[in-house]
Amino acid sequence: MAERLTDGLFVGPNNYVPRLGTGDDARVVEILRRRADGQIVPVWSVALDNPKSARTLYDWMGTNSDSWSMWGRLSLRVGPEAAGRMIMEAAAEHERVRIEQERRRRENEREQARLSREIKLYYYDPKRKAPSLALERGSDKAPFFRMTFTERWERDRVLDWLKNQREQFADMEELWAEHGAMALERHILAGMRETERAVKARGDSAGGRRPLRFWRGE
Repeated sequence: MAERLTDGLFVGPNNYVPRLGTGDDARVVEILRRRADGQIVPVWSVALDNPKSARTLYDWMGTNSDSWSMWGRLSLRVGPEAAGRMIMEAAAEHERVRIEQERRRRENEREQARLSREIKLYYYDPKRKAPSLALERGSDKAPFFRMTFTERWERDRVLDWLKNQREQFADMEELWAEHGAMALERHILAGMRETERAVKARGDSAGGRRPLRFWRGE
């Protein structure tokens, strides 16, 4: 396991270590070799456009201590230029993956934020169980409100009204949070009946058990 030293060096279990330059050399990253006689000599170096890029490369090297010996020996065998291309290509691929992961993370955060603001209406027809409808936030795993019915037509009657109230779902959630499910159920039924009376008075009622069947909201 590599450890960072205060002078910009890493120490590890082998004779090759990366080094980040300081001061005027802050753009330089090197691979140093510790020879058998105790001398430390550079076997590869690169000068990047700015200290930030050098720090990024150096930090990446620090997470790949298993590759230090390979990079150093490669520099001795094929030359610093050829070895450098391989090192920088590997670093560029790592950065590309990191950027893509960060993009996906931000995208996921935005999606979770969007879902946390979105409330959806669901209806259920389970076998041998009472039909129901529910309100659920997109980021939650279960509905915060569920309303069950004896008959499917009763559920559909409420659904005809509720599906056109999407702009009110957030207010309904607040009502549920403050006063409970029963208060929200009474609010929904009262709103449905009031709308049914208004639609009937205008002569737009579908009649029967579902007077708002063809109603598309105000």
